[in-house]
Amino acid sequence: MPTPSPVSSPVPSPQPDAGTAHDAARLPPGDRRPVYDPGTLAELEGIFGQTRLLDLLARLKGEIAQRLQAGVAERATLGHDAHTLLSVSGSLGFFDLSQRCSEMEQACLRGSDLDAPLDAARAAATRAVAAIDVIAATARAATPA
Repeated sequence: MPTPSPVSSPVPSPQPDAGTAHDAARLPPGDRRPVYDPGTLAELEGIFGQTRLLDLLARLKGEIAQRLQAGVAERATLGHDAHTLLSVSGSLGFFDLSQRCSEMEQACLRGSDLDAPLDAARAAATRAVAAIDVIAATARAATPA
């Protein structure tokens, strides 16, 4: 598998939700963060091989599909989901998702408002799934039939 290039996604500009926690938690307009670290993926591919790395990424995608679905009233569930995703995503080099989940977990533990951290974690999860799809498609295209 060729070394993947970082997939960056612009963070949406803040919407005019004046006075809400959403505004404080959003990044400045135009801020771009890599969705994953290609060096980490290359290192993992060197250790495990392409097939196992793709399996690990598919498992991360499956975890993402199962997590962060609860509403803000389900603080314990969201905290557990965030903790699980921050660990697995971080170990695979999806540091933006890991960071957003860490922020989500901390908000759950502190009893803070969850709307903005949950939105940020869900957006990072969506970007991670899109990146995993691109990585898998690139690997399939590069593999001789």
